[in-house]
Amino acid sequence: MKGAALVIVMLVIWYFAGMFHQVQMMVLSVCLLLLPVCLIVLTIIQRWHLKITLHRPQSIAFKKIEKEVAVLAENTLRLPVNRFRLRMQLRYTTDKKPVRKKLSGCAGSRLMNDENLSYLYLQAPYCGVITVDLTRVTVYDPLSIFSSHGKLHETGRILVFPVEKQMRILMPMTGRYDNLPVAETHSNKPGDDHSEVRLIREYHPGDLTRHIHRNYSARTDTLWVKEFSKENDYIFDLMLDTSFENIATDDWDAFYEIVFSTLITLLRMDIYINVHWFDRNKHGITAFQVTNESECAEMLAQLYLADKQCKTDDLYSHLDPSQEGLMIINTHLEWFFSGNPVYRFHKDKIEEELSTLSFRL
Repeated sequence: MKGAALVIVMLVIWYFAGMFHQVQMMVLSVCLLLLPVCLIVLTIIQRWHLKITLHRPQSIAFKKIEKEVAVLAENTLRLPVNRFRLRMQLRYTTDKKPVRKKLSGCAGSRLMNDENLSYLYLQAPYCGVITVDLTRVTVYDPLSIFSSHGKLHETGRILVFPVEKQMRILMPMTGRYDNLPVAETHSNKPGDDHSEVRLIREYHPGDLTRHIHRNYSARTDTLWVKEFSKENDYIFDLMLDTSFENIATDDWDAFYEIVFSTLITLLRMDIYINVHWFDRNKHGITAFQVTNESECAEMLAQLYLADKQCKTDDLYSHLDPSQEGLMIINTHLEWFFSGNPVYRFHKDKIEEELSTLSFRL
C-alpha cells in the first residue's frame, strides 16, 4: 500500500509539473522517481550483509511450557537494518506436516551491537524432537515500502522433555527379586550406610559436617570429608520395544511420558535401570545405565535422536522377554515385567493414569 501511494504521488506531481510547466515540480518528481531505486538497492545491500542464524542450534524445552526460540541477526553494515521478517517451519520428526511461523526483528550495525536477538515463543504439545528450519528472510527499507527477499538454509532442533510425574510403583514385601544384581553408588547424605569409607574428598556445600575428616583437614588446612559407599536395592533391565510401525506423534508422546516417569520413580526407590533400545544408526542394541536424574534426561535425548525402526527379532536377540527383572515398554503403550503384563496405558488419559494409578511389580 505504501508503494502504491508513492507511485500515485509521483504521477500526480509529474502531471501537474507538465501541465503548468513548473521546473521545480519536475525536479521533485525526478527525485521521487529515483527514491524507489535507491531504496530497493539499499535493501539488497543490507540483505547481503545480514547473516541470520539460530542462537542455539539445539535447545531444550518442556512439554506445554512456553519456550523462547532466539534468532541471532549479525549485521556487518554500518547502516542498521530497520526491519526484517523471517519465515520458519517447525515440525516434529515423527510428523510430516510442518507448522509455519513468521518472526520480525531489527539489527543494528556490528559496531553498535554485537548481539541482535529476536524471539519466537511457542508451547510444544508433545514430547520428542522439533526441527526448526529458517527458510526465507525479507529485508525492508527504512520506510518499510520496498523489500528484498532471500532464501535461508539454517536448521536447528528442540528436544522437548516430559514434565516430571511421580508414579506409585509397588514392590513385593518378600525377597522375590533378591537374586537380581545390585550396584554400588557413593554418597555423603543422611540415611546412607556408613559401613565403609569409599574415599576422602574436599568439602562441598551441603555435605554433612559430622563426616569431616578432622585429622586430615587439620594437616592440610583445608576441609575434607569422608564419602561412604552404599548398595542400592536392585538393577532392572528395561527394553524399549519400538518394532511397531505407523506410530503417530501423540503415541510417541505417550511412550516417552511412560518411560520417563517410570525411570524417575524407580530411581527414587534406589533402583538402577539398564535401558536397551535398537538404533539403526549403530546397527544394533544400545544400552544405557541410568543411575540419576541427569542420566535419565541424557538417555531420553539419545533415544529421541536414535533411528528406532526395527524388527522384533532385532530387539530380543540378547534378552529373553520372560527374564526375571526385565521390563518391557512398547509403543502400543503396554508395560510388561518379568514376562507378565503390568498395565496398558491410554494416550488420551496418560497424565491421569501416571499420576493416580498404582502399579504392582
